[in-house]
Amino acid sequence: MEIRHLCYFVVVAEELHFGRAAQRLNMSQPPLSKRISDLERELGVRLFDRTNRRVSLTPDGRTLLPKARAAIAAFARVSASLRGSVRSRSGQVQIGFVPETSRSVVVAAVKQMATLGIRAEVMEATTAEQHERLLAGELDIGVMLRPYAGRGLSSTAPLRRPLGALLAADDPLSSRTEIELAELNGRKLMMFPRSMASGYYDEILATCRAHGFSPTEVAHGIGLTYRLVAVIPNAVAFSPLLRPRPEFRWLPIKGEPLICRTSAAWRAGNRATLIRPAVGAIVDSLRSVGGWLPAPAGGPSR
Repeated sequence: MEIRHLCYFVVVAEELHFGRAAQRLNMSQPPLSKRISDLERELGVRLFDRTNRRVSLTPDGRTLLPKARAAIAAFARVSASLRGSVRSRSGQVQIGFVPETSRSVVVAAVKQMATLGIRAEVMEATTAEQHERLLAGELDIGVMLRPYAGRGLSSTAPLRRPLGALLAADDPLSSRTEIELAELNGRKLMMFPRSMASGYYDEILATCRAHGFSPTEVAHGIGLTYRLVAVIPNAVAFSPLLRPRPEFRWLPIKGEPLICRTSAAWRAGNRATLIRPAVGAIVDSLRSVGGWLPAPAGGPSR
């Protein structure tokens, strides 16, 4: 028996359909059916009841399913640990940054790590993508937007930056020195897609509603979000402090209700010797170059 046979079994058990399972596994149905038959023959039990109309788990199949998932998870943890160890011995660290990270922060972190003998391989990835790759051992360190599910991860204390409102330069509110969230009521909100950082996305919308701002529409964009604010009537976006540009105006929000929080995270139990100095260089760069501040004591830490 190989671990892949358990993977095939779990997918079929989740789909209860050999055709759909084969699609998920990027293989054709006959080889998948043969692998399941091989597994049943090796275990000496029948795992599925199969008819022309339906597929269902047998009692033995239901018994095996949680154990198979546990075995696959254990194998993934061991594989991730070994991959991380190999990278560490070569002096290499794989690091993910969210797309919003400024180039100056990335450059400063990479340079500081180089002085410590650490070769940083940097990739751009959303919080959701980094989370998945950290747990799979494909990333050593992720710089992600909070809140995110912390299970299986260790992380630094959060750093914070207040979000302000981004308005078109000719917007009636653009002459103000600060605004309240409730004054934005009735506007269209430009945001990143929820799939990029669901916790952060939900937190922003919940805070807006709690402070009297209910957008008429939430429109999604990535690279063009800020530019679209300048051309879409009655639109607003939220961002940390930006350098002045002629096409839009950034205004602080009274009371700083909207906060962007970030942490450097790594897979729990990863004891590679390069992790701590690399994380230290990242945090130092975020604070000294990116303007991130320590979160106040007692604040949210998710």
